[in-house]
Amino acid sequence: MKKSRIYFLCATLVAMILMLYNPNIFAADKVPGITDKTIKIGGPMLITGPIAKLGTAAADGLAIYWKWVNDQGGVHGRKVECLLEDDGYDPTRAVASAKKLIARDEIFGFLTTSGTPQTLQLMPILGKENVPALSGIIPSFPGLMKQMPMLFTFGMPYGDQMILAIDYAMKDLKMQKPTIGIVYQDDAYGHEMIRGVEIAAKAYGLQIVGKEAYKRGAVDFSSQALNLKRADPGLVIMGTVTRETTAFLQETDKLGWYPVCFSSSAVCDEKIIELLGDKAKNLYTVNYIARFYEKSPGMDQLQAVYKKYRPDIDMIMHYHILGYVNSMIFHEALKSAGPDVTRDKWIKAMEKIQSFDTKGLAGLISFGPDMHSSKCQGRIFKADLGKNLWIPVTEYRDPSVK
Repeated sequence: MKKSRIYFLCATLVAMILMLYNPNIFAADKVPGITDKTIKIGGPMLITGPIAKLGTAAADGLAIYWKWVNDQGGVHGRKVECLLEDDGYDPTRAVASAKKLIARDEIFGFLTTSGTPQTLQLMPILGKENVPALSGIIPSFPGLMKQMPMLFTFGMPYGDQMILAIDYAMKDLKMQKPTIGIVYQDDAYGHEMIRGVEIAAKAYGLQIVGKEAYKRGAVDFSSQALNLKRADPGLVIMGTVTRETTAFLQETDKLGWYPVCFSSSAVCDEKIIELLGDKAKNLYTVNYIARFYEKSPGMDQLQAVYKKYRPDIDMIMHYHILGYVNSMIFHEALKSAGPDVTRDKWIKAMEKIQSFDTKGLAGLISFGPDMHSSKCQGRIFKADLGKNLWIPVTEYRDPSVK
């Protein structure tokens, strides 16, 4: 009896010592990033670098939404901590940021995976570490989603946006067999744009007469503009972001060349119209998010939230809204997963989201077990030089081909 009592006391003492030095040693069911009082989420974000304006806007949208949620009581009584790491629009830095967030900060899941090239670099890490993620500011990568069961994306893929653009050129502008020229960022973003152009060109029997690449961060587009002008396309597709769009069209203006141009949702920023002025007269973009001036219950709430937490922001950009909507989707799954949330429960909750209503900030959003990239429509926008606004010239549409 005494011997068993001694064994019991020794075992208890050993357990207490182990708990003292490693309090999580017996927490086999501990969920990373989850405590009784908090949920820790985050991700890398392009807060500095060549397109910092977009990244900081998206970061504002992601973070401000959770401030509002926390002031409403949080999620099942837990306050949400949103940790965003600057990657400078650099895939290598994005990987380092992700490793820190997983190993040191022990976040529950990724609310953002930064830009297109960064996301592609992060996919193996997320899979290896079994960390769920909702891409914060980029649409999906067709053909890759099935390889990454932990990743969800919201938005119309850039390639599909370009199919929608060429649909509009052919059916609405009624262009007659235009040849196509492409200027594109030489990375995953630009190549995804080309994918869509090639699909649409094949469907309509159109010829691509020129492709001009540039590296991320480029500032001189004189050679790309001159080479495309020599190819003389009737339609130019721009796989560019904000600064590069402005630089390219300033060069075409020097050449006295004003082709019809289409770019993606990454370019739907009023600052571009302000900088370009009359040079933007033939520029169109595609977008799947509402504009700040459009009236809806969702936009009214968003405007009120920004006014409360960031009254210093004068104009709500596309990326402010996109980050906010992304947080809304993540929040919806957290609520549905219940108070005993795990990573697997969150994934299952995401897969059950059907016709999620953002009250006018976007169309209805749906996911599924075999649809981790949300079903999404887009609209064509044209630069209104008088109002300095992007104005929709179509309703929401699906691309004609996939």
